[in-house]
Amino acid sequence: MRAFARVCAVVALLSGVASASLPAQVRGVVGAGLSFPMGDFAADAGGQAQSGGGTAMLGAEWLPAGEEFGVRLDGNWAQFCTSACDASGGSLDVKWQVLNANLNGVLQFPMREGARLHPYVLAGVGVYNYKLRGNDVPTAVSDADKTKFGLNGGLGLNFELGQLGLFVEGRFHTILTDAKDIQYLPMMVGLRFGR
Repeated sequence: MRAFARVCAVVALLSGVASASLPAQVRGVVGAGLSFPMGDFAADAGGQAQSGGGTAMLGAEWLPAGEEFGVRLDGNWAQFCTSACDASGGSLDVKWQVLNANLNGVLQFPMREGARLHPYVLAGVGVYNYKLRGNDVPTAVSDADKTKFGLNGGLGLNFELGQLGLFVEGRFHTILTDAKDIQYLPMMVGLRFGR
C-alpha cells in the first residue's frame, strides 16, 4: 500500500504542477470499480487470480479545449482473490495486488456542438508492481514483489456537467512478464473535475 501512496503522491504533484501552468487544460480524474482477471491469470489453480476484486484510480488529464486528443497520467490499484481464497482452496487470505502508473494518449470522438456525451479511446504504457498479499502469505513470498512494464488500452464515455464530469471506463491491462503475461480488465466509474 505504501507503493500506491507514493504513486498517488507523484500523480497529485504532477497534476498540481500542470494545473498551475495550464489551468484551463488540466482536469483531475478519480475512479473506482471492479477488476476482473483475464487469460492465464484467471486460472482455476496454481495460485492465480480466480476472481475479481476492487480497483481505484487517481490521475490528471490534459485535453486542450476544442481538441480531440490529449494525454492522461494516472496511478491504479487493483486486488484479486487467488484460488486459495475459496472454500475448496482453504479459505485463505491470499490475494494478488497490482499497483501501476500509466501514461496514455486519449482520443475523444467529435460530437455535435453542445453535446454532453463524449465517447473516447485511450491507450498507452505503464510500470506495474505486483505481489501476493494477505495474512496467510508466507513472509518470504509476501516480500517478493516484481516490477515490470506493461500496456493498456480501453474505451470510455464522458458525461459533462460544467466543471464536473462523470465517466464510465473499461481498460484492458497486460503486464509483460518473463513467463505468462498477467492480464486483467478494470471496469470503473468516476469523476473528472476542472477544465
